[in-house]
Amino acid sequence: MKILEFQKVTLVQKPLFESYISKSHQRGSECAFSNNYVWRDCYHIYWCVAHDFLLYKVRRNGVDFYLQPFGGKDEDLPRLIEEIRESNGGPFEMHGIYDFTKERFERVMPGLEYEEDRDNWDYVYLREKLATLSGRKLHGQKNHYNAFCKAHPDFTYEPITFANMRECLEFGERWCNEHKAEDPSLECELYAIQQAFLSFEQLELRGGAIRFDGKIQAFSFGKKINEDTAVLHVEKADHNVRGLYTAITKEFAAHAWDDVVYLNREEDMGIPGLRNAKEALHPEFMVKKYNVHFK
Repeated sequence: MKILEFQKVTLVQKPLFESYISKSHQRGSECAFSNNYVWRDCYHIYWCVAHDFLLYKVRRNGVDFYLQPFGGKDEDLPRLIEEIRESNGGPFEMHGIYDFTKERFERVMPGLEYEEDRDNWDYVYLREKLATLSGRKLHGQKNHYNAFCKAHPDFTYEPITFANMRECLEFGERWCNEHKAEDPSLECELYAIQQAFLSFEQLELRGGAIRFDGKIQAFSFGKKINEDTAVLHVEKADHNVRGLYTAITKEFAAHAWDDVVYLNREEDMGIPGLRNAKEALHPEFMVKKYNVHFK
């Protein structure tokens, strides 16, 4: 049986990867090549193509696993799973399985036990609602935004370009360094932010920033993954300024993404404060994900 040969993710593979992951029915954060590229070193992300499936191998928080396969034919899934087991030297874990992939598995490999991975479900919002903060459910968020505008009437929104990229990066570095004592994982996130800015144009990222008092005080960036969806990777703002996070969310949605319907703001990682913040924006739906232990 063929042993799978995995390679490191590089920019060269972007067109190949996107031929598998940029599909209209796929709206998960794993479908952004930029995610897989900027986190490739922190999460030891490797890839291969086998039987016309794109497969990722990942190590996160000391756990080795594979992401759900992209592409291929249903009837070839059992053979792929056997080759993964052989290459892995025995049992293995597969994470990030979407509902439609779960249905594919059930058609050709019935009886698998699926574990909901709630901490990694993606929050997907209607862009228009975030851009306007309209509706009763978002009334509280609109109040925060109005309070910010009243306190900082001189604020400006600007797209991230080469002209302000260094200033955005320096703000991101300060933010991560100030908070990493309580969250050591920010060391890795800072590296990912640096990688994103180094290859911003090649990754086809879009970004926006808010400036007031003469300084960048918030920024966000993300990637369009198909004709109607973008994934937002990073959002940083000064916690001490009321309504600033709401402001960068609203302004970025309004100015950068008028060609999409949905904005995927990724997962909450099980962090209570982050979960509360994402739920407060009332997602249109969640991209559910499951894990399977193949014995």
